[in-house]
Amino acid sequence: MLFCMKKLLIALVLTSPLWALEEEDLVWDAQIPSVTDYNAALQEAVAAQDWWSVIDYADTIAYHYPDSPFGQDAAYQCAEAYFKMGQYELANQCLTNYLNQPAPKHFEEAIEYKFTIAELFRNGTKLRLFESHKMPQLLPAEEEAVKLYDEVITTLPHHEMAASSLMGKAKIQVFMEDFRPSVETFQLLIRRFPKHELAAQAYLEINRSYLLQSQIEHLDLDLLDLAEMNMKKFHVAFPREERLEEAEKLLSDMRELYAANLLDTGRYYEKIKKTPASIIYYTKVVAKYPTTMAAKNAREKLEHLQADGHL
Repeated sequence: MLFCMKKLLIALVLTSPLWALEEEDLVWDAQIPSVTDYNAALQEAVAAQDWWSVIDYADTIAYHYPDSPFGQDAAYQCAEAYFKMGQYELANQCLTNYLNQPAPKHFEEAIEYKFTIAELFRNGTKLRLFESHKMPQLLPAEEEAVKLYDEVITTLPHHEMAASSLMGKAKIQVFMEDFRPSVETFQLLIRRFPKHELAAQAYLEINRSYLLQSQIEHLDLDLLDLAEMNMKKFHVAFPREERLEEAEKLLSDMRELYAANLLDTGRYYEKIKKTPASIIYYTKVVAKYPTTMAAKNAREKLEHLQADGHL
């Protein structure tokens, strides 16, 4: 009942134009809710999970009492309310407004909210059409997630959230096929957090990025060299790490890819009766990638050619 009476009183004060007040109504001035009253109503709205009322009260406090502690926290209160309703773009805008204040009290909590929103966007939550809270969530949010991760990385460069943000950003870059920037982001994570658990994961993800790049783009031998160098660094940094085996498998898959390419070239030359050229490529496969399945096939090809008197 007290909550409803306060809401009614506040609504009357906020919506009644001055010209509509009779002279005797001016005694209401003494009854206009104080910032403490507004905040009490806001807290009741929080307890009732009436998030739109929370936003209304916070906006009112910010407008009428901007220099009070409650007024300075109003943007943070709005951000929390929007977050609870799944209005992540609006929550982020409020967080930015809050963090632009001098010495915000909930600084780290606000950054944590931004990180959480970035994680939601990376894991599939969409942006709303036309940036309207009334529209459905249909738009890809990966680029917005990268912006949020960058805020965390810049604001708290050596915090645990920065390590996770670097990992999240790099994974989005891989997803968007920005392979070179993704490797740079993984490497920054390793340099900044060399003994962190996520640094070990970064070494693994670098080899995964190199493999994907080799599969999607042209086969660049430099990528294979870089993957082998990364593997050596991984062994030195984390000699007992279980994920070394998975990273080695990715490197092996890369070697298979490059070896298969040489084998296919050899088969092509054999098919068009240019046997000397095919022998050169089969020999390269065996010499450069001896442990691959392609090398096994190349050896069989060379044995057949030898039996036919071509060697």
